[in-house]
Amino acid sequence: MALIREHSLSRRSLLQAAIATAGTTALGVGLAACGGSSGSNKSKKIGTTPDEIAALAKKEGKLQLIAYPKTWANYGGSFKAFTAKYGIPISVANPDGSSAQELTALKTLKGQSSEPDVVDIGYEFTQQAISQKLIAQYKPANWAAVPTHLKDPDGWWTAAYYGVISIGADTKKVPAPTTMKDLLKPIYKGKVSLGGDPRTATDSFAAVFAAAIANGGSADNVQPGIDFFAELVKNGNFVKATSNDSALSTGQAAVVIDWNFNLLGFKPDLKKSGVDLAYSVPTDAVFGNYYAQPVAADCPQPNAGRLWVDWLTSDEGSEQYALGGAVPARFEELVKAGSLSAKALASLPDPTTLKQITFPTAAQAAAAQKLVMAQWGSKVLNA
Repeated sequence: MALIREHSLSRRSLLQAAIATAGTTALGVGLAACGGSSGSNKSKKIGTTPDEIAALAKKEGKLQLIAYPKTWANYGGSFKAFTAKYGIPISVANPDGSSAQELTALKTLKGQSSEPDVVDIGYEFTQQAISQKLIAQYKPANWAAVPTHLKDPDGWWTAAYYGVISIGADTKKVPAPTTMKDLLKPIYKGKVSLGGDPRTATDSFAAVFAAAIANGGSADNVQPGIDFFAELVKNGNFVKATSNDSALSTGQAAVVIDWNFNLLGFKPDLKKSGVDLAYSVPTDAVFGNYYAQPVAADCPQPNAGRLWVDWLTSDEGSEQYALGGAVPARFEELVKAGSLSAKALASLPDPTTLKQITFPTAAQAAAAQKLVMAQWGSKVLNA
């Protein structure tokens, strides 16, 4: 099946030991600096304007990424469009790797020619990347247009896209739920899959936040979310699957909780398996979160890396994200300007839904993860 990056517990972003200090350290590095550590690019010229960065990136001749599978958030489309525009080929190491593995690669390959230029990491890994001095400050060309909550104030990272927790259902087997609380109904007995463990998977962790919101909780209190899944287990509705798309294709489950863009990505292969997948954002549990694309501190192609982040946050890059169901960071601005195609808009949740999303802080995520780590095993997994 496609979307291995999402299915496997590797690319689903391992959270254990990932939530680090909540504070951000400002080193005052300018736009063109590539980080304060000793490394391969100290002697390399780094552009100070978008045009200069693009010109130097073309001279560098390549872009090295890690954990960017083609089927995740339509990165395949982004690769083709970027290379077509700039003539810069892209290579991707360990496409299905986790955010934790990405940071490990930045450590072990630091200063080497094989080090990735840019990573794609879950929000809960950004503070760790900063504190370990693995990434460089860079404010892309569209920095001012990126909402405050989707970028580090000192330019350590920019989040070019985010996902929204949604519920998908095989409508040949069950009616599509519209709320999180619907999942408690008898009709879904033995039918509901989370597809992962929130102690190790970012999307499943986000589902706990969403369930908390649906049951009187908040980003500050995810206890109701844990209790909700415990109730699903108690009444026999919960299926302990490790992969949402395989659970649907094999009939192990008929309902799954996942990012909206993953559910969109599942549809073509699931259709071949005879699954009629319908999905929507639960009206009682609107929750989303982002992935960040920071430039590596010692990247071998510092200009190509910066150009990639520039492109991801551009109108063209935003279109590619939207076509894959990932919400571009500049969504509201692009909608007002009429910059997204009708096809791209049709792939995204309703704008009124997106306006309801408030992203959790690093401190809230750390507190929630501590609670999930303490209770998930006894209340849900082993209940």
